[in-house]
Amino acid sequence: MGLIIRDPAVGALVRDLARLRGTNMTEAIAHALRAGLKRERDKRPLVERLKALADQLKAEAGPNGREVTKEEIDALWGQ
Repeated sequence: MGLIIRDPAVGALVRDLARLRGTNMTEAIAHALRAGLKRERDKRPLVERLKALADQLKAEAGPNGREVTKEEIDALWGQ
């Protein structure tokens, strides 16, 4: 099946992506579509993503984890 790209701007995008990836236009389009489909399928509400991140960080902190103080936060920002 052939694909005709009639929009010059879209054609330029495909050529740029193919050049950056070192591949042809067909592979560049296929990769972009796969990536877009994966993003759409993996979408989760922000609250779920943040909870998963918080749970991961809590697990990495281990049983001796502690709250960060305001002074420590200020020091990170050079205040």
